[in-house]
Amino acid sequence: MANTSFRVQTHKFSQDSIQTTLVCSKCDEVFSKEFPLDLEGQTIEFKCPVCGAPGEADLPYKSAEEREELEEDFEEVEEEESGEEFEEEY
Repeated sequence: MANTSFRVQTHKFSQDSIQTTLVCSKCDEVFSKEFPLDLEGQTIEFKCPVCGAPGEADLPYKSAEEREELEEDFEEVEEEESGEEFEEEY
């Protein structure tokens, strides 16, 4: 791979992906790209969709706070779902 790097300007985590806005260091173009959540925190190699230059980007990872909030959200959903099942049985 060439030594082009893609700078992550913004990112957003969803349940199954990381949505990023990146800047190519070769052509300075801004573009968006989505990566599977499994790649969180890794360095990924791909080509710039604008100029085609091969390069890499360091994907962000969730902080401990973000992980904790996500786990709390899942717990709330599970509690709501189990409460509904209980009500349906009786």
